[in-house]
Amino acid sequence: MPRAGDLVKRARDLYRRGALADAVAACEQAADEARRAGDTEALADAATVIRVGHGGAMAGRVHELCVEALAMLGEADPIRTARVRAQLVATSNPFGPPEPLDLPPESDDPEAAFLRLQAWHAARFAIEHLPERLSVADQAVELGRRTGTAEYAAWGRRWRMDAYAVLGDRIALLAELEALRPVVARMDRREWTAYVLLVEASQRLIEGRYDDALGLADRARDADPEGEAAFFHLVFSSAVAAETGRDLEAQTAAVRAVVDRLPPFAHGWTCRMLQAAGRREEAESLWRGLVPHVRRMPERAPEWVIAAAGYAETCAWLGDANTARVLYDQLAPYSGLHAIGLSSTPYDGPVDLALGRLAATYGDAERARTHLRAALAATDAVNAVAYRALVQAQIAGLAVPDDGPLTPREREIAGLVADGLSNAAIAARLTLSERTVENHVSSILRKLDLGSRAGVAAWYVRHTG
Repeated sequence: MPRAGDLVKRARDLYRRGALADAVAACEQAADEARRAGDTEALADAATVIRVGHGGAMAGRVHELCVEALAMLGEADPIRTARVRAQLVATSNPFGPPEPLDLPPESDDPEAAFLRLQAWHAARFAIEHLPERLSVADQAVELGRRTGTAEYAAWGRRWRMDAYAVLGDRIALLAELEALRPVVARMDRREWTAYVLLVEASQRLIEGRYDDALGLADRARDADPEGEAAFFHLVFSSAVAAETGRDLEAQTAAVRAVVDRLPPFAHGWTCRMLQAAGRREEAESLWRGLVPHVRRMPERAPEWVIAAAGYAETCAWLGDANTARVLYDQLAPYSGLHAIGLSSTPYDGPVDLALGRLAATYGDAERARTHLRAALAATDAVNAVAYRALVQAQIAGLAVPDDGPLTPREREIAGLVADGLSNAAIAARLTLSERTVENHVSSILRKLDLGSRAGVAAWYVRHTG
């Protein structure tokens, strides 16, 4: 049987080559041998080989190694203790009880210094900490530059992009992506190659370029079939299905299968797929079970803002005014930001779109209008073409009185016609058949006594100011 120290070296080699799953398994094998040999140093080293993102099964496995290593280390080895303590916080489950942010003092040891930054970033991932997160990212990039360690710089740039995505600063995000590419090329690690592809997929999705986004997600999954890219492939493919109606039944079934293994908050993902499919009764039943948990979604989880925006959409669709007020209060501090968890995940529109939907649901039309106008400006700023159409439709629905000539669906379609969308594009956006949209447009023209789509656009402009 190889010695524990040799197994740790093997784990490091696997990690450097991008074989993350094999590297974690090698760390656990090294830990087994370290226990038998009473080799505390090797156990601590096994716990700190891997750098993982937020949550997930691999992070949980590394976290368990940290718990055991800390119990054995005590204070006899300050450098290793500092590394393991930081790794413990960095790998904590964002949906579980938070680990105390009991970070070790700053260290001259580069590895301990980086792990300390990673731990701080993981513990302070809530949106309210965006400025501090950018500062920590800057420190990681500088540490990478000073020590010549590409991985430190890569994580720093990744953290910057995550923050820029929420801030809606696409120019800064794309600049960071370009700076990251040569760093990733030097590392030659499959999980980082997949990460870059997923960021590109997210950018294409913002622009409504669905086929391009799916192609990039396919390439990411192929680049790292055993890593998180496989899970994110479903996130992207289900988002495209919900937006376009393509392959919706199969994607909904796939989401259900995955959600059954996730925390209860994730059922909002299923609700949105059911909404896209128009399966209201099923969605209502699932929503009733989810509502008691909406307040309990941890804001430090990367999925928090995406989940909250998704809850808002479902809540508005189902007309749940009571929950709408709760969600509005949760999201209101983040007006002006964007609903996206990580730079490598799908975009879900401006937070103001969610706030506008919620305000309209509980009956405050003026507040809803204010948020939706802000959302319209935000979509223009990031060139979120598909979401601009959604916001226009929401504004149109508010602008025309309920007792006006058009039905709510007709008001929605009138807004999309005014935004220049074809019948086919409207059908894809609203998951309707093209024939149904044609019938609605004909009804709109007849009720408004108009002869053309240009007339509908002029009518829309008059009513929306």
